[in-house]
Amino acid sequence: MADRDAFTYFRPLIHTSWGSLALLALSAAGAAWYFFGAFYLQFFHGHQLTGQGTHGAMWGSMVANIVQLIGVSHVGIAISATVRILKLRRYQQLARVAELVTLVSLTAAVCNIAGDVGRPDRFLTNVIKNGNYTGPFVWSASVITNYLVGSCVYLYLAMRRDIYLCSCVLPRRRWLYRILSLGYTDTPEERENHERTVWWCAVIILPIMVSVHSVYGWVFGLNSGRPGWFNPFQAPYFVLGAIVTGFSGVIVITALVRRVYKWEEFFPNRMFKGLGIFLGFVTLLYLYFLFSEVLTGVYTAPEAERGVLHDLLFGRFATIAWAATVGGMVVPFFILFVQGANPRICSMRVVVAAALPIFIAMWCWRYLITVPSFFHSHVPYRLAEYAPTLFDWSLVVATYSFGVFFYLSLVKLLPVLEIPEKFKPACPARPPRITLGERRRWGALKRVSIGATLATGAGLIAAGIASRHRVEIPAPAIWISGIVCLWTIPLQACLLPGFPSAGRVRAHMARMEPGLLRAPRPAATAVGLTECAASPATIEYWIDEQFGASRGIRRRPEIRGIG
Repeated sequence: MADRDAFTYFRPLIHTSWGSLALLALSAAGAAWYFFGAFYLQFFHGHQLTGQGTHGAMWGSMVANIVQLIGVSHVGIAISATVRILKLRRYQQLARVAELVTLVSLTAAVCNIAGDVGRPDRFLTNVIKNGNYTGPFVWSASVITNYLVGSCVYLYLAMRRDIYLCSCVLPRRRWLYRILSLGYTDTPEERENHERTVWWCAVIILPIMVSVHSVYGWVFGLNSGRPGWFNPFQAPYFVLGAIVTGFSGVIVITALVRRVYKWEEFFPNRMFKGLGIFLGFVTLLYLYFLFSEVLTGVYTAPEAERGVLHDLLFGRFATIAWAATVGGMVVPFFILFVQGANPRICSMRVVVAAALPIFIAMWCWRYLITVPSFFHSHVPYRLAEYAPTLFDWSLVVATYSFGVFFYLSLVKLLPVLEIPEKFKPACPARPPRITLGERRRWGALKRVSIGATLATGAGLIAAGIASRHRVEIPAPAIWISGIVCLWTIPLQACLLPGFPSAGRVRAHMARMEPGLLRAPRPAATAVGLTECAASPATIEYWIDEQFGASRGIRRRPEIRGIG
């Protein structure tokens, strides 16, 4: 690959503009306010700073923000996993941007949860240690831990080769990338092993993604005392909302990345048009769900349900509801529909102009799902009014400041684009000198380690579930530890060296040098050997040369009679 092409892929790691530094400093200030000032004030003064209270809305804009950010994280990993499973080469570079979006938004959501509870120490004690297995928040802690750890493992394994390539072409930070790559040498065996492992991680993480937002739908939908929440369709409703939110967010972020780093060749207008068509389709589905909910609540709903819907349509929340629905969904849907139906229109700006109001409208509807129900609950006392205070809005702004800071830090530290396989560094790392006997021993150790980890993780999950009725045992912490333990299996599969199976070796030989697997012919016995084309000695030499085994330790046996 030419130097110019290499510079294009590594541009964010090499060049830093003054505007990027200013944005990084400004976002760092907002993140510092959230993690230090806001936490400190809420810790000592409580939620009254946000406008919430015991006799009013106990959830507010922060809970709406949590649901919004988790929705963004879902689509990020869904895009990456779908591109990898279905081998959609057109969207290959979008996958890495989406993976980083998932990591940033999910981390921000977890930080929002810690800030919203006011006392994170008590949250960990009451949920992780003493939580009841029937409590939706225990489910939330379990699935979010599973999703966050799985996403980090998936992102690292998918990025490990690119980190190694950074160690070869960026001398100033070579020491850092060598540590992060953990001995990766880019041999064919390692590439094949990583591709296979990451593919299975993508398959596993998709249902986990659906489970996370389903659990948040159940956090709302299983509260029978809250009108507007108790609904068996809250889980699919939330999953669909997460798809709409995530796609609109990913489109906006990808457009910003393309504009800042001038990556039009990697993110063409045609790709944005395809994303816009899908966003318009899921937006239409969400409008259908919304219409069904409103029709049911207005037509024959109980009195409390009718009160909530009246507030949304004609009362104190009507301005937000109608502006978010018409201006933030209906109008953008028609914009996306016109571009999708007209082959002559293909513009990134049109898609972004429709995606941004959809993202804001989804945040508004998260707020409308959360807050209005508290004004019509079945309680015998007068409810206090709730309106987000300036402090509350500062927390929302600081959350997105943290997201910008975290994403910029990742972009400046890790490769945003996936480096193609044709890129070969000038000075590649030499594979470790491991003999075939050592590789066999490593392979046996690897199988034992993975088997022991699988048994330990499954045992911890089973032990936690079995002890869920015993108050003195921290059952949630036990099964969450089992989940984390199981996610170390993909790391072991890629980090520990092993010996490839005979089937993999023969398949690789047939693909690379078909002549080696012809029908066996007797070889000359000049060297005292009776060799065949696919004999064990030939396979061992092939492993030495193609799968990164020892160099110079075993000489190629003399094989004759191969045409």
